[in-house]
Amino acid sequence: MIELYEQPTRNVSELFGKNEDLNKLYDDDTYTAYTEDLEFMWRWTIYREDKLVQEGCSLTEAASKRAVDHVMAFFNISAKNKQQQVGND
Repeated sequence: MIELYEQPTRNVSELFGKNEDLNKLYDDDTYTAYTEDLEFMWRWTIYREDKLVQEGCSLTEAASKRAVDHVMAFFNISAKNKQQQVGND
């Protein structure tokens, strides 16, 4: 999973096309998630500090939001556990 954080990425608008086609699903200090309607599915992507870390597709925009929320819950728990391990060392 480390290699996902090291991959270079392009500007989000280059990946998806026009910025007005993007819907922001999540945004905090570290992560930002977007979805785009491709007419036959919704494509969603999650970026960590401008690097693509997760992507997927869903049949509806609501399903995209649920998927992103699920992945973000995992990422946030992983980060919390890592901080606790560092604190215990």
